Amino acid sequence: MPDDRDLINCAAQILIFVTNLRMKYALVITGVLAGLAITAPELVVLGYFLMIVPGLVLTFAPTVFVYLAATAVIRRLLPISSPLKGTAMAFGVALLLGWAVMQPFRMKAIAEYLAAELPDVIADRSIELDGHVRIERPDQRNEPECDYLSLAVLDSTQVQSLTTVTAGRGKPSDRGLSAAYALLSAKADSGAGLFPSEPGKIVRKYPPLVRANRGMRLITAVKAVEANWAVRLAAQERLCEVHPIEAQAADWAIHIQSQTNYPIATLRRVTVLDSQGTVRYRESYRKQAVPARMFHFDFHATMSGASYFHVGRQILESGDRALDPESSLLQAIKFRVPECDTESLERLRAEAIEALNDPSATAVRIDLARRYLDLFFFDSKKQDHALIARIVADDRVRDIDQQIKNVFSKDKTPAAMREAYLYRIGMNHTSADLRHWLAERLASLPPGTFADPNPAYLAIWNSPEIYQQAAPLIATLADLGPDRAMPQLNGILDTALEFPNYRDRRAMIAGIREALVRLGPHASDATPRIRELFLRRPSPIMNSAGEADQWRFALARMGVAIEDLPVFPNQSPQSVERNLRQVANKIQKYEQEHASDEET
Repeated sequence: MPDDRDLINCAAQILIFVTNLRMKYALVITGVLAGLAITAPELVVLGYFLMIVPGLVLTFAPTVFVYLAATAVIRRLLPISSPLKGTAMAFGVALLLGWAVMQPFRMKAIAEYLAAELPDVIADRSIELDGHVRIERPDQRNEPECDYLSLAVLDSTQVQSLTTVTAGRGKPSDRGLSAAYALLSAKADSGAGLFPSEPGKIVRKYPPLVRANRGMRLITAVKAVEANWAVRLAAQERLCEVHPIEAQAADWAIHIQSQTNYPIATLRRVTVLDSQGTVRYRESYRKQAVPARMFHFDFHATMSGASYFHVGRQILESGDRALDPESSLLQAIKFRVPECDTESLERLRAEAIEALNDPSATAVRIDLARRYLDLFFFDSKKQDHALIARIVADDRVRDIDQQIKNVFSKDKTPAAMREAYLYRIGMNHTSADLRHWLAERLASLPPGTFADPNPAYLAIWNSPEIYQQAAPLIATLADLGPDRAMPQLNGILDTALEFPNYRDRRAMIAGIREALVRLGPHASDATPRIRELFLRRPSPIMNSAGEADQWRFALARMGVAIEDLPVFPNQSPQSVERNLRQVANKIQKYEQEHASDEET
């Protein structure tokens, strides 16, 4: 019979065996989970969607595995015979090591964070800028421009010029890119001058204006500011580009920093210095991630879908988290707050009409019409259409590409724009892009819109260059009827076939095809030519299987029986049957949708 000592020794051996067995299982399980989590972090995200718990388990698995592995190693090194005491002591040492290993890195990061701390400097009253001001935005990747902030500084009573410096779109240089502006009297510079970039944005940035213009009033206020500047810069003032002022010669220097290395660090700071280099105003918000107190792994996932593990961090913050450097600067300086009333809109409208009525109006005055057009953002009213059409149709109003594209949505072009759009297409200075855009809008008008064409419409078909650029308008030739349309379409097809590259004739071919679809059986005389061009190799009227299907549909609309539609010699019977079935279904759907048009 074993004595008590033997029983104790046996129990101890069993306890050691069981403890070792559990540790091994724990290491294997957490090791597998940690490996899955680190190599496939998207599984962690999926785990959070599956009742959260699986995500939490995968999130903590790498940290648990590290501490268990450290505990297993340390326990083997400790001269403690008791498994339970040894495990507990080893785990405590592992935690202590987890804390100790982070301290050097943590203390260094905190020291660097504190060393870069700068106290806020708040002025007792608004700062009155004067002379030559320089705004440096080294973190802005845009080209220098006169934006709402530059304009506010320039509109201060005593400011003579404003130099703005940015990093630009390329690799930032030591000096950056600079541009300088000044508000001058029209007598000193009677030219057209410049127009600022989005001057109305100040309504969204200057807190008093934000509070005073909420909801729909905000949009009206933005337009009012832009209208007011348009009138000002066409009357007694001009915004001109001048020679930049170097930093050492500036009377005031404004530094705007906006650095973000999410989620590691964020710095937003605005600083105003006078000519002596004295800080007259400074406000900052800083956020910095430093090593955490205890070693662990954090999981990070972004809205873009990226996810990964990193060593645990702690976030240090100082300053107002809501700080916007530009908004803070506007509140710190004294400047002329722009008017936000609707009278500015009415004033611009009246000035634009007056300029259009004056045959001898200068380019500066005529440009008011373009500025008025720029106020619309898919919100024009029926009472505005006549003036909009008049602006578009006036040959003196140029460069309206961006402005007109924001007036009407794609499928909401009013019929009142028909004549104006046609005149604009025919103007010599109209860009190819705008001609195509206008033609698309005209082609979307109801069938029959061009049945009674005006001279501007007919003149387009006498210029291959114009109708190549306005190719979508070719489809509207169907409104003229087959007797007038078919000669025009054949002539345009001849012109298109002269282009050696298919990409140069693609748009014209598409317009011709759409016109034939609209004409339907009335275009049957063109069937033999289209069939021959379809079967020619390489075909000059198509460049893909999708375009081949579109031409089969067009031929079916022109009266060709479904079974007689052209197919490729190498097509399988199954492919031919599928193509013809698709055309038949498309024809049936088209005829149902356009039944009323056909009756008309």
